[in-house]
Amino acid sequence: MILSSDAVFQKISDGLKGNEAKAKAINGVFLYKITKDGKAVKEWTLDLKNAKIYEGPAKDVKVDTTLTVSDEDMVDIAVGKLNPQSAFMKGKLKITGNIMLTQKLAPLLKQADAKL
Repeated sequence: MILSSDAVFQKISDGLKGNEAKAKAINGVFLYKITKDGKAVKEWTLDLKNAKIYEGPAKDVKVDTTLTVSDEDMVDIAVGKLNPQSAFMKGKLKITGNIMLTQKLAPLLKQADAKL
């Protein structure tokens, strides 16, 4: 299944190339669960301890933070239409694990926004 948010993760991945040190400075592993019509349909792992992004569950690493968000809302967050904090407060973005670590993701998402 192809989702609109796939482009967001591709742009983040492209942005990491040549910026591995920036990714490793975040030093966290994030699992994104992307939903459509309320059902999880795809997972993306941002392994920023090893500067890798891939589709699917985390491989050989412990996930620090899991974020559950709809495909549409993920795109809106990435392009700046939806503020991540307000998405969280409205229940559009669910976060489990190390919530504080997610604040370090903002620069990566802004980088993706510039290229979408």
